[in-house]
Amino acid sequence: MTPPACNICGSSAFGDTYGKAGSAFIRRNVRCEGCGSLERHRLIFEMLRMRGLLSGNRRVLHLAPEECLATILRSRFGGNYLCGDLDPGQFSFPVTRIDLCSDLDRFAPGSFDIVLHNHVLEHVACDYKAVAVRLDNLLKPGGLHIFSVPFLEGGFREALDERSDDYRTDQFGQWDHMRIFSPEDFLQTLGSALPLPGDYDATRLVPAERLLAINVPEDAWRGFNNNSVFLIEKRQPEDAVAVSPATRLAASAPSSHRPDAVLFVSANGIGQGHLTRQLAVARRLKHRPAAFLTMSYSAGIVRDMGFPVHFVPHHALSGEEPGAWNARLAAEIELLLDAYHVTTLIYDVNFVFDGIIEVLRNNAKLQAVWIRRAMWPSHHASYIGAGVHFPIIIEPDDYAAARDAGPTTTDRTKTTLVPPMLLIDPSERLERGAAREALGLPQEGFVVLVDLSRSSNPDLTHLHGRLLDDLLTRPDVHIVELKSPLTGNVAPRHPTRHRLVTLHPAYAHSRAFDAAIVRAGYNTFHEHIAGGIPTLFVPDESPDMDRQVDRARWAQERGAALMHRLGDGEAGLSAAIDRLLSADARAALTAACAAIAGERWRNGAEALAGMLEGRFDGGNTE
Repeated sequence: MTPPACNICGSSAFGDTYGKAGSAFIRRNVRCEGCGSLERHRLIFEMLRMRGLLSGNRRVLHLAPEECLATILRSRFGGNYLCGDLDPGQFSFPVTRIDLCSDLDRFAPGSFDIVLHNHVLEHVACDYKAVAVRLDNLLKPGGLHIFSVPFLEGGFREALDERSDDYRTDQFGQWDHMRIFSPEDFLQTLGSALPLPGDYDATRLVPAERLLAINVPEDAWRGFNNNSVFLIEKRQPEDAVAVSPATRLAASAPSSHRPDAVLFVSANGIGQGHLTRQLAVARRLKHRPAAFLTMSYSAGIVRDMGFPVHFVPHHALSGEEPGAWNARLAAEIELLLDAYHVTTLIYDVNFVFDGIIEVLRNNAKLQAVWIRRAMWPSHHASYIGAGVHFPIIIEPDDYAAARDAGPTTTDRTKTTLVPPMLLIDPSERLERGAAREALGLPQEGFVVLVDLSRSSNPDLTHLHGRLLDDLLTRPDVHIVELKSPLTGNVAPRHPTRHRLVTLHPAYAHSRAFDAAIVRAGYNTFHEHIAGGIPTLFVPDESPDMDRQVDRARWAQERGAALMHRLGDGEAGLSAAIDRLLSADARAALTAACAAIAGERWRNGAEALAGMLEGRFDGGNTE
């Protein structure tokens, strides 16, 4: 059995919490010896990770910031992250002085997307309820108030006047506590100021197996306790307050108030492209829930980002007759429409299955959107006619659109063009040092990303082996190779300079790499150009793939990337690698990428998410 490990730093070493002997707050084997995280910190990080909340243009207020969380949040949110405390001098990193009793009025209501504080309210030397309400008011609609407080049995008690340290330790559990909360009257104390749940169960927030894997002991899962994490979503004033799935209100909201959900449907098989593009949109929805139905074997990445996902294998895998399979697909989707109160279906597959068409015909009020990226191979022209079933067709722009001669270029009368869609914005990526530390890479080494093996093309598989051999003849080169979670155990070709990793989203760590050798699929191509990554593109020219060679050729012509085709031979491959490893060549590639991406990056996923929560008037229709 795999031992539990910290999900923040990866350490599997745990010790006891700090405190005086006899303290009610001492717990055994729960403090991570790598980063100092406790149960509540790992639970919060896991919840943020699963729900895709560790990225995006979010403003975060973090009070009494724990270094284990502050380091991650600062790297993810940059200038949008503010950490504050009454005593900034006690921290080894920059912290703004904030007195919760007097300074909160300097922040405008609705200033933040996330307000986070752990074991803070017991310390404030003023009306804790007023502080809690002011913190809650700092949230934008849809924002999250995430916090924890300590508990002792015996009922709530408080003393704001002068008391000895011994008195406070005896009554409140710690010498600097102004009060202590108690499970038996929590709903009558803090619950009179904030919409707290009627009970607590951490398995509603994070699956039980993950809680065990990140060392959150079972005795912290249920009931109000020192590591209960409360997560309250800020609603519009006229709306009912919603509490996360980790909690449960005494009375459920009436079904008429269920929010209109979006159902994302994709295929993909061993690939991730269509699914990743849909995730890019889903994680930017602020007011509408999302659910997924996919045929992709990578369905787990949806679950890891906190969205419900339903896997339906293609009939080629299940062995079903196509007609029966399409009927089952339609029936599965109908169930999901009802279960999630779906009013919008977003489809991202070139071929429109008969089961999808049946659903659209039977649900005239369902808003149907087809995300149809360009660069189709010419023999997919017969698929274009299915657009008649979709009132809205979204085309993510392609930097190499000038080279597109595929079927979609002749069918744009109702197409809405949006900027390129990416799951992670270039600015959201970890800084170089943090990314290398997260991947266990040397800070000073030369690191090349390789992503060629996650393909069903046997010619690419053969080239992939020759490429690794060539790179490993160069003693200063370290290789990070992306592998599919379906691959199983594969031995590295070098004990220290070849690492195989399953990483999603890999782009978040891309500043760790000095260069990359990858395919030219839509997502990877635009990530590398927008991110200024010196890249050698090896296009997958399988017949049913998008026209990757046209993208790679376009970038090569503009000096923004190098290209190697499968027919260029071993000498051509070695020459291309030589050039990629040249410092001058890499600098020129990065500069050319910057000229293409421009100064202001706009994400088409953000544009489509805005349309889904407003009106379909945000793009350019050709």
